[in-house]
Amino acid sequence: MNKAAFDQLDKPTQDAVLRVAAAAEARGWWRSQDRTKLVSRAAFPPMDCGFFPPSGVLKTGLQQIGERLTGEWVVKAGPDGRAVIDDL
Repeated sequence: MNKAAFDQLDKPTQDAVLRVAAAAEARGWWRSQDRTKLVSRAAFPPMDCGFFPPSGVLKTGLQQIGERLTGEWVVKAGPDGRAVIDDL
């Protein structure tokens, strides 16, 4: 719900929306934690790629793709996006 629409609601309706939103958030966190327990390192151990290290060409290509996608995102995100990237 956007703020303008929320602000147009009467106080009892706003309170009801906030109560339902808080309950939905709690359910979401609970389900997220529950799912995280199911997908554990014991069930899905990390892959070991030690025998096949990536080539320099692959590393360079992935780096270039990452830089291009980050640049495109920063253009769309504007100054706030630039600040996020600069803080990394």
